[in-house]
Amino acid sequence: MSIAARILANTQNRQYPLPEKNWKYYQEWHKTIFFHWEVPVYFLEEYIPDGLELDLYQNMAWVSVVSFEVKNRTLRNMPAFPYLSNFEEINVRTYVTKNGIRGIYMFSIETNKLIEVLLSKLFAGLPYQKSEIKRSGDELRSSNKKLEHILDITIGAHAPILHKTALDLWLTERYALYEVCGTKLCRFDIHHAEWNLSNLDVTIRDICYDAGKYTINIYPDTIQYSEKIEVLFWDKIEV
Repeated sequence: MSIAARILANTQNRQYPLPEKNWKYYQEWHKTIFFHWEVPVYFLEEYIPDGLELDLYQNMAWVSVVSFEVKNRTLRNMPAFPYLSNFEEINVRTYVTKNGIRGIYMFSIETNKLIEVLLSKLFAGLPYQKSEIKRSGDELRSSNKKLEHILDITIGAHAPILHKTALDLWLTERYALYEVCGTKLCRFDIHHAEWNLSNLDVTIRDICYDAGKYTINIYPDTIQYSEKIEVLFWDKIEV
């Protein structure tokens, strides 16, 4: 069984059916760190595109900074090319819904390779920006002077979460990315197995990101970690 067939065979974690069209991209996310903050709605609501609604958990919005290594990103039926297919990514997101389909909306997406910025904008229409992201062992540092974004952490030990909470699932089991593409609201469908999450010990020396009116500069309300997940992406559709 191919990797894609194995991924597609496991759908019990989805909230809505798989797209009918063929998937377009494959990639792997390694050493994913989720930092999550509970945020009052008024910090975010005016920054959410028309047509989307903030998705709330117990009447509160959430924002997240998510860091991971992308590996083996490739088009369907194409081989991976190491320089193009492997890179670092950090995104800042919140949680939204449209027509009953829960998803995420990105305030920013940053990567360490300029070529990824250009290719992502050209082929996917996603607003990637170049940042200085460096990983050395358990040390991870990122700086974007233009946006005044910074992350400086040491990754410690992690242990599996044996019993996920409803909030764990609500924050991570999302299979739609919403974005404004030109003047249209678009959705990118994705699919993967349910996240294998761990608790993580992490030292945060510095963190600063913006999500709407909310400045992320305090210790997260919750942290999750995942070693690896295999992901399929579909091309964008207008919604």
